[in-house]
Amino acid sequence: MTWKSDSTNGTNGSTSSKASSIFDLDEHDKTNILIYKYRSGQKALEVSNQHDLCKALDDDPNLPFLRVTKKKIPRGNSRLDVRTEDLMLPEDLKKYAEKPTLKSSLANVGLPSSAYWKRLLFNSYPDLYIVSRSVTPSPISSVNNSPESSQHVSPSTTFPVDVPHPLQDPQVSAD
Repeated sequence: MTWKSDSTNGTNGSTSSKASSIFDLDEHDKTNILIYKYRSGQKALEVSNQHDLCKALDDDPNLPFLRVTKKKIPRGNSRLDVRTEDLMLPEDLKKYAEKPTLKSSLANVGLPSSAYWKRLLFNSYPDLYIVSRSVTPSPISSVNNSPESSQHVSPSTTFPVDVPHPLQDPQVSAD
């Protein structure tokens, strides 16, 4: 898969976002969407659009480690349970289908009041876009980001040396 860099996009307005091609997002869609950033520290869902989400993801240096998934928002719900399975891509779901923790709840998020009413009355906000770090990093990202020293581990560097704890008396532990 090849991506266009900013220098080769040209000026015809048909720029291609890396995030849009990776996560199947529409970089030209400016319709409001709800975004939940898993483990970001944010207290509320973010109201944005796919265009701005693509732009933010493209600017993120951790793009190879990020994942964007969608979860349907049932009409009439003011809260939504985010589960482990909601963070996984379809191929990972098939691979880990037998794991018991897929159904475990990671977060329970409340929809903003305006989004709740627009969802209820006008069927807006059909999906919650969940941005998270990869649960299972890809083999390519793993190889490219692994330090040389971790690729060849010797037993002498793997096991700890018997060093007394700072609060222990070194004379007593030597006996």
